Amino acid sequence: MARHARALQQSRLWEEGVSVVQVKIRRSSRVREHTRNPARRKIGDVGKDAPRNTYRSAEPPRSLTEHIDRKRVLSVTDLVAASWCEYAHLYNVLSQSHLPLSLRPSSITTPEGNVITPSWAKLQQREEIMQRGAEVHDVLERQVQPIRVEFRLVTPGDRWALQLLQFASGIAAARSSGCAREIPVFGYVHGRLVRGIIDEVRRETSTLQLSDTKTRKSWRLPTEADQIQARLQVMLYKRLADGLYLGITGQETKYMDQYAEPVVLQNLCATLNLDIDSPLSKEFTEDVRTMIETTITPWSLSDVSSLTLRTTFALARQALEHNAEIHIRNRLEIAYVRPDQDATPVGSTLFDAQPKYLQDYLEEVFSLFQGVRAPQGVGIQATRRCESCAWREGCEWRERQANKALAKTQTCIVQTSVASDDMLWDEFDIPEQQLTLLDW
Repeated sequence: MARHARALQQSRLWEEGVSVVQVKIRRSSRVREHTRNPARRKIGDVGKDAPRNTYRSAEPPRSLTEHIDRKRVLSVTDLVAASWCEYAHLYNVLSQSHLPLSLRPSSITTPEGNVITPSWAKLQQREEIMQRGAEVHDVLERQVQPIRVEFRLVTPGDRWALQLLQFASGIAAARSSGCAREIPVFGYVHGRLVRGIIDEVRRETSTLQLSDTKTRKSWRLPTEADQIQARLQVMLYKRLADGLYLGITGQETKYMDQYAEPVVLQNLCATLNLDIDSPLSKEFTEDVRTMIETTITPWSLSDVSSLTLRTTFALARQALEHNAEIHIRNRLEIAYVRPDQDATPVGSTLFDAQPKYLQDYLEEVFSLFQGVRAPQGVGIQATRRCESCAWREGCEWRERQANKALAKTQTCIVQTSVASDDMLWDEFDIPEQQLTLLDW
C-alpha cells in the first residue's frame, strides 16, 4: 500500500505539471518528460488476468474532451498518438495508461456506454517494450553526456526555468561540440501549451540535424505508413523548437516552421500562473551552479547569483546568440536501433518537414478532442495493427466494421439470388398465359 501511495502522489504531481516537493532527477543536466516515457515507472508484478488495484489518482476521464480539458499542459504524445489508431488512443486515455498497471481500472466504459476489458498480457508486454526503449535512450544519452546532475525542483517556476536552460544549453552544445541529447521543448499549438523531449540534435556542417530514436526488434525499417506517427512527432518537435527559439531570440531562421508560435515569457507565466520576477528556489539555484561547475555550459557562475524566470530567459537568449547562424534544418531523421544494451543501429529514415501536412493533422486531431467529430479506427489495409492491441477484443470500431461487412455480404447474396432468378425466367421463351401449363 505504501508503494501505491507513493505512486499515487507522484502521479498527481506529474498530472498537474508541477513538482511542489523536492524532486531529485538523475539526468545529465537534462530531464526526460515524465509523461513522454511512462516506461520509466516500475512495472507492477501483474499476471494475465490479475485483479487490478482500484486505488487511483482520480476518476478516469469519460471522453477525450474531458481528458484534454483536465490537462494544463499537453505532451507531444497526446497529439500524435491518435495517428496510429484513434480508438486505441481513446481506450488508452480512458484506462489512464499513464499510471502503473497495478493502478489502472480493470475495465473502461466508453462514451457509447460499452464496457471493455483489455488484454493484460498485451499491456504488460507493451510496458516491457517501453521499459527497454527507455533503457536504450539512457545508454545513448550517457554516451554523449556521462556526468549526471541532480536538480531539486521546489517551486513551480523551477521546472520551467530548468527546461529553458536545458533547451538553450542543448542547442549551444550541439552547435559547439557536435551533439546533444534529451533537449526539452515546449510551446503553443492551437492555443494549448505543449511540451516534449527531442532525442538528439547534432551538427551537420552548417546546420543542425534533429533526430528521434525508435527501438525496433525487426532488422527491417517500418513501412512509410507505419512511420506516420513518428514523422508527425519529429515535425512537432521542430515546430516547438522553432517557436521557442523565436520567442527567446526574436529572430526567425532560414528553415523555420511557418506555423511556429513564438513563446512569449509573459504569456507563458500567465498560462501557468507564475510570477515572472519571483526568485527561484535556493536549492534549484545551487544545482544550476553545480551544473555549470561540472559540465560544459555557455554560462559562468556569476550569471546565476540569483535566478528568476525573467533572468533565466535572458540566460537562454545569451546562450543562443553563440553560433546563431547554425539552425535546425528542414530535413529530419528517425533512427531505428535494436533494443539491446549496445543500441545496435537498424537504419534511419530522412524526410522533409511538411508544415502544412502537420497543420492539417493538428486541426483534425483537435476537432476529435473537442468532440466535433467521432474517432476513426484503422483502415482495412492497416488491420494488422490490431494484432498487438490490448483492446482488440471488444473494440467498437472493429465490431462496427464487421457488421458493415456482414450486411454488405448479405446484400450481395440477396442481389445475386434475385439476378439468378431473373436469368432463369428469361430462358423461358413461353407466353405468360402458357406458364400455368408447365410441369414443375
